[in-house]
Amino acid sequence: MNPHFSFKRINLLAIRYFTEHGRRDLVTLCALFVAFVFLPRLQFNPFLLFCFVLFIGGMRFTARIFHEIHQPGSGMHYLHIPASRLEKFILNGTITLILFPLVCLLLFWGGTLFGNLIAPIVPSFFHYPVIDTASLIPWAQIGKGISQYVLLQATFFLGSLIFKKHPTTKTFLSIFAFSLAIGIIQLILISILWTDIDTTSTGLFYTKLEQFTAPLLESRIVPYLNYLFNGVVVIFFWVVAYLKFTEKQV
Repeated sequence: MNPHFSFKRINLLAIRYFTEHGRRDLVTLCALFVAFVFLPRLQFNPFLLFCFVLFIGGMRFTARIFHEIHQPGSGMHYLHIPASRLEKFILNGTITLILFPLVCLLLFWGGTLFGNLIAPIVPSFFHYPVIDTASLIPWAQIGKGISQYVLLQATFFLGSLIFKKHPTTKTFLSIFAFSLAIGIIQLILISILWTDIDTTSTGLFYTKLEQFTAPLLESRIVPYLNYLFNGVVVIFFWVVAYLKFTEKQV
């Protein structure tokens, strides 16, 4: 194996992945297609259904992408495949970050269109015959959705390397515990630094922090700051995940 980065080896890794996991993934994709065909006709919001499948399925799928390296036999086999650590890492990242969302989007559109075709055939089953594909996706929310999914992918991508068993559950509980700890710390700091006590008629707490942040929250800069923060966190998680993967190879 030459030491240079090779897309040909990534292609061979992809062929190996789909050869070993193609049947399982095909069954899952068929189930998702059926869900996109029928569930929106039962008064489910189509876009909310798509987001649910994308985020919940993305968590599960991404958290298991490195499952085989935690097993003694398959782990040694995978780590000795003649491809660089970076090439293996990029392939798994591409599958979970790009390929899975694109396939979900195609199934979403395809299932909706197919449902529109068969709706007149069985009108008694559907509550409404067709779905307006022109307004199927609220494009104003696409940026926020992409940002959230990328952060989700990076988080569970790292969790798939850290936790050997039940990576989805343990990653989710880790996020919950970390968020709870951060929230408690924020409340303590606010109560110490920015909270005054109104001892007049109301007897309630009010914070100077709200007076400081109110103009900022009303401005247009907040979404961009949120995207910037998410971007920094995502890059940090990817770097840590890559270092964790190389540590596993060693």
